[in-house]
Amino acid sequence: MKKLVLFFVIIFTLDVASATEISVSPKMTEVTVYLQGASINSIAETKIPVGVSCIKLTDLPTMINEESIQIEGIGNFSINNVSYAITNDKSPKGDSLAQIQKKLNAKIASLQYTKDVYSNEIDLLNANKEIKGTNSNLNVVELEKVMKFYQSQMLDLKSKIYETEKSLTEAKEELKKINNELSFYKNKNKGEITVFVSTTKAQNIQLGLSYYVDCAWWTPFYEVRVEEVNKDISVTYKAKVFQNSGFDWNDVKVILSTGNPTLNGTVPTLSKWILREQQPQVRYSSARMEKSMVIAYDSMEIEEDYEMEAPAANKLSKATKLKTTTNEKMTSIEFAVDELFSVKSQQNDAMLTINENKLPANYVYRCVPKLDKHAYLLAKITDFSKYNFLSGDASLYLSGKYVGTSYLNIYQTTDTLQFSLGQDNGIVVERNLSDDFNKKSSVGKNYKQNVSWTISARNNKSTDVQLEIQDNLPVAGSSDITVSNQSYNGATINDKNIATWTLHLKPAETQSVKLSYTVTYPKIMSLNIK
Repeated sequence: MKKLVLFFVIIFTLDVASATEISVSPKMTEVTVYLQGASINSIAETKIPVGVSCIKLTDLPTMINEESIQIEGIGNFSINNVSYAITNDKSPKGDSLAQIQKKLNAKIASLQYTKDVYSNEIDLLNANKEIKGTNSNLNVVELEKVMKFYQSQMLDLKSKIYETEKSLTEAKEELKKINNELSFYKNKNKGEITVFVSTTKAQNIQLGLSYYVDCAWWTPFYEVRVEEVNKDISVTYKAKVFQNSGFDWNDVKVILSTGNPTLNGTVPTLSKWILREQQPQVRYSSARMEKSMVIAYDSMEIEEDYEMEAPAANKLSKATKLKTTTNEKMTSIEFAVDELFSVKSQQNDAMLTINENKLPANYVYRCVPKLDKHAYLLAKITDFSKYNFLSGDASLYLSGKYVGTSYLNIYQTTDTLQFSLGQDNGIVVERNLSDDFNKKSSVGKNYKQNVSWTISARNNKSTDVQLEIQDNLPVAGSSDITVSNQSYNGATINDKNIATWTLHLKPAETQSVKLSYTVTYPKIMSLNIK
């Protein structure tokens, strides 16, 4: 058996040594762009002779995931072996650009020489004019002839210099473009896939090639437009596509996928949980951790409320308006662009519109006067999951005017999507201490302090508004502190002890709500209870 295997290995080696070598650059046909990475499909067409052929698929990215390479043969032939390597071969495109560069350099030198000749002629003409001017034997008629000759020659030379400078500027601009493009091809590493095929007859074949690269991604962003409150909200779903493969994607079919092929697809499994005595944990300061290896960590859970500032969206950016078709897969959503699309390598403005939606929305104003006295307009959208949105930046437009940015956060457990549409100065809110109720008394070793707030809201708009006002009630942080006599004037209280009042304000109407509580705490403590 071993001798038989060795025989076939020897036969294949001999065939490879005598294989006909063919080079072909695959044509990219389809790209599936993920939130991280992209799968690229290409077609290579060539003619192969009888026997074994070594087909080199050239001009490929250098960062191909080798394990992802798949070759499909279309034709009556066999694929014997496939390998991938990084090459440093010169590109025919680079050679062509080098020839253009050489011609442009020669043209620029010739134009510069021509300009110098014209300038020297002008200098000579000026010198000759001075000589003639000193000759007193010239009569008026002869002098007029000399002046006309001088003017004619000077105008002709100036015009030639102008045209030469114009041609020189154009040639230099063209050379600059060629130099930039040539730097991309000059001594450029490229990926190359070698495919050995064999056939019993000469024929034209096609090789279908697919592979994955990590240097591409797409991110969602939105344009949110509200013409009038109480009307549907317009949400334009857009995508920014970026790739840094070193090769342009020109006129290809593009599919945007919400999937991520790099994620581990294996379901985790539990092992036996055995309780053992824990060894003492070693802690290091943050400064020391930077210089040494951490031996162990304590399990910590930190709860912190914060608001993340979303990156600013580009309000002036324009996305290519192409129609897309949405396909729901088992574990992802795909947006197939119905027209061919191009993305240059390292291009920062490759954008397209996925879809446009008119969404029914409920609008409410919200104010947190303890932190900010401005009222903010919120849009609330129910059943938003059917729109296949992803979290992303949003540019906001009210009545056709750009008002700022917000962030569409899809990862929430509620069935209502809400986001801020910015401030509205038409609603005025004030939060003031009620002096008649704010008293501090001494009770043994403790202080007892009563606190009361009055929050007033006025609607200066010409339409009715619904306003949510939020404030919070204190929570005792230790057994030495007692919070009592809480009154919140009909507000609802959530699990974080935040009170919310919902007011319906007519034009020019003012309403007030009150919040009060009593805090008892030791005199040795210093508390901010207001």
